[in-house]
Formats: sequence, C-alpha cells, structure tokens
Amino acid sequence: MQKTLAIATLAGLLTFPIGANATGLHSCEATKRSDWMSQADLTTKLEAEGWSVRRMKEDGGCWEVYGTNAEGQRVEGYFHPITGAAEIIAQRGRILFRAD
Repeated sequence: MQKTLAIATLAGLLTFPIGANATGLHSCEATKRSDWMSQADLTTKLEAEGWSVRRMKEDGGCWEVYGTNAEGQRVEGYFHPITGAAEIIAQRGRILFRAD
C-alpha cells in the first residue's frame, strides 16, 4: 500500500511540477510585475466597458477577473497584466472569447 502511495505521489509531482500554474484556464506572457496595471485601474477600465467586477486576483501571470460582463453574463476573464486587454472570457468552463 505504501509503495503504491509513493508511486502515485511521485507521478503527481512529475505531472504538475512545483511552480506550474495548474489552476487557471490561461497563462499570460511573462512580464515584470512592476509594469502591471493596478487592480483599481483595470476595474475602472472594465466598469467603463459595462462590467461589474466582483473579485480579481493574479493567476498565470494574468489578472483573473470574476464578474458580470456588459451583456449581463456572470463570467471569468483573463486580462493582459499591462494592457488590460481581454485574453479569454469564459462562462462555466465554456470559452466565450479568446484573443488570437
């Protein structure tokens, strides 16, 4: 039993290396944190576009935003940390928008 548990643990570590971002839908390009748009500035930008922001956090080098978009849909969005441009907008795992 202990051997099986040890093998499963090792397999998990090899599958998800320490420091890997396995929590989000998207990862943004690597940028200097000091160049990032502030949460307040991104909130202001999104509210001007008709969004209502409920929560925001860093994820995968992006700003991950939970809120309601201009169409009234509850969504999760990933935004470029410097420009604030939408990279992915999703609703319950379904991609509504993906920048190319």
